[in-house]
Amino acid sequence: MKKAITLILVLTQLNAHAVINGQETSPNDVFSVKLNIKHQHWLNSVQEWDKYESTCSSVIVGTHPLTIITAGHCLKEIELDPNNQLPKITITDTNLDQLDSINISNAFYYPFSEIENNLALDVAILVFDKSLPKNVKSVSIDTNPNLGDVLVCGFGSASNEAVLFNPRCSVKKTLNNLDDFYAVMPKQYEQSDPMLHIKARAQFHYKQEIISSLDYLTAINRLDSKHQYSAAEPMPTHGDSGGPWLAKTADEGFLLVAITSYVERFYNKNDDWSFFAKEAPLDDYPYIAYGVKFNSPEVKSLIENAKANGADITLIDTTIR
Repeated sequence: MKKAITLILVLTQLNAHAVINGQETSPNDVFSVKLNIKHQHWLNSVQEWDKYESTCSSVIVGTHPLTIITAGHCLKEIELDPNNQLPKITITDTNLDQLDSINISNAFYYPFSEIENNLALDVAILVFDKSLPKNVKSVSIDTNPNLGDVLVCGFGSASNEAVLFNPRCSVKKTLNNLDDFYAVMPKQYEQSDPMLHIKARAQFHYKQEIISSLDYLTAINRLDSKHQYSAAEPMPTHGDSGGPWLAKTADEGFLLVAITSYVERFYNKNDDWSFFAKEAPLDDYPYIAYGVKFNSPEVKSLIENAKANGADITLIDTTIR
C-alpha cells in the first residue's frame, strides 16, 4: 500500500513560479531572493551525467556575511563545484547590485535521502562570501512561533501568470490541526467525487509517515471564506519552495516562522467541481501547502553548526519574552 501512496505523491509533489494570485512585492521588503540551482543526475544507460537547472525561492536571514535559507529538497541531485565541493547555486533576477558577483562560501543541509524520510529536515542554509550594506534587509527566526496569519511569499507562478522579477505574497491563515483532512478538502467534495477524495486523503496521510512530528510543520489550505475550494485563492506552487512564511510583530516588523516545504495538488475534470479548467496543468491546483518550522532538534543543530562556522543568523523565542 505504501508504494501506491508514494507513487501518487511523486506525481503531484513538485518543487513548490510566485505565489498563485499573490500580490507582487518588493523582494527587499520580504527579505526574498530567487535562486538558480544546477543539478546533475547519473544516467547508467549511457554512463554520463544528465545536467539540468531549477529555481527556488529563499529568504535572507543575515547580511554579515550574506546568509540565506531555502528548502533542503531544492538541493536534490545538486551539482557540486569541483574546486570547493560547494553547491552550484546563484542568486538571480535581483535589483540589488551587491548580489551580482557573490559566491557561496559554505552550505549546511541534509542529504535528500534523509529529507524524503523526514520532512522536518527540509531546510538548507547558504552562506556567501560578502557582507551587504544596511539597506539590504534580513529577518530573524522565531524558533517557537504561536502561529495565526502569515505572509507567504515566493517567486513561483501559475500557468497563466507572467514570470516576474519580484516575489508575490499573500496573507494566509495557518491550520490549527494538521490531522484534520476536512480542513483542506471539505466533506461535500467527498460526495461529488469519492475517488478523487480518496486519492487526496492518501496524499494527506502520507506526510505522517515522513515527518518525525507534526509539531515541526505548519500548513495552509485553498479554501475561501465559505469554506469552499477556490482556484482564485492565493497559494504556493512550483518555484515557491524555500520562500518565507512571515509573522507580523507588535512593532509592524516581521519574524520568519517557516519556509515553504512542499505542496500537494490534485486535478480531475468533474462537472460537480466547477473550479477545474478544461486544460490546465497540475501546478495550478494545489490544495494544501506545508511550511517547515525551525523547532526540530535537527534543524536547531543545523543552525547552530552554521552559526559556529560564520553564518549570520539571529534566533528569537517569542514564548519567553
